[in-house]
Amino acid sequence: MKKKVCIIGVNYSYHVLFNSLKILKKFEVIGVAGKKKREKFSSENFIYFTSWKKMIKTLKPKLVIVAVPPLEQEKILKFLLIEKIDFLCEKPITNKIKKINLFKKLSNQNLNKKIVDLNFLTIPAIKKFKEIIKKIKIDKKDKISVDWLFRPKSFSDKLSWKNDITKVGGDLNNFLFHLLSVIFYFFGNFEISLIQKKKNSYIFLIKLKKIVFNINFCSRSKKNKFKIEINKKNNKYTLINNSKDYHNNFYIIKNNSIIFKKNFLKNNSRVFASMNILQLFIKNNRELLEQINFDRGLEIQKKIIDLKC
Repeated sequence: MKKKVCIIGVNYSYHVLFNSLKILKKFEVIGVAGKKKREKFSSENFIYFTSWKKMIKTLKPKLVIVAVPPLEQEKILKFLLIEKIDFLCEKPITNKIKKINLFKKLSNQNLNKKIVDLNFLTIPAIKKFKEIIKKIKIDKKDKISVDWLFRPKSFSDKLSWKNDITKVGGDLNNFLFHLLSVIFYFFGNFEISLIQKKKNSYIFLIKLKKIVFNINFCSRSKKNKFKIEINKKNNKYTLINNSKDYHNNFYIIKNNSIIFKKNFLKNNSRVFASMNILQLFIKNNRELLEQINFDRGLEIQKKIIDLKC
């Protein structure tokens, strides 16, 4: 039997996540909610609503997918947590500690699946790099360096919430969140502090148990580089992506040789990355679920809030 799904939002949620659901074929989208009536959806098989709450109460879905601006999402998440409905939400979650604490409390009372759409964690090279890290057993003698240099596409849209810190936007909420989720996925829980800030360039210090390393994070770079490098004795392992596609073109180098490279389908990388997350609602993948569940997302969000930058 297909899992009944309702979608809230008609931008990313409809154009990306809806297509992910169609590929999987084990979900049935029964309702979509947006702010205004949309004639273009009249030929679809789902019912279109302008009230997300009315949609959920009317259709009673087993899974709700939320992809709306953070201030709107906050209200929806509170409702879903209280009603104990499975959901997939987006980051950022909130920029308020009070909301973090409320969501934690409600989440503890809710055993349903609650997952954050951190699709970086489904990228094949990132999953492979985690296997390598587990195998080589990093200790305090090893050296780690992390760089993420890029220029977001949303930067040119001055009216977008993604560029407005008061609307829970800003590069730390939108992009550092992804990087910290990858570090959490690789190494487990950590402490983070700010060492240096220059406009949109940051250096952060990461402490995990006895291992310490820096993050070089720049969101107004002329070039693109995502790089995590581990030097262990005589071997150097590097996860790298120098392209503009955040989800494709990752590869792993051991010393001077490429040992792993695998991409999603070109132009559909986000669809396939999120598809892998949605599969968690129909199967039990404990390792991945532990890294991207809602509670873990709240921990990462709190770390960003505590940075106060």
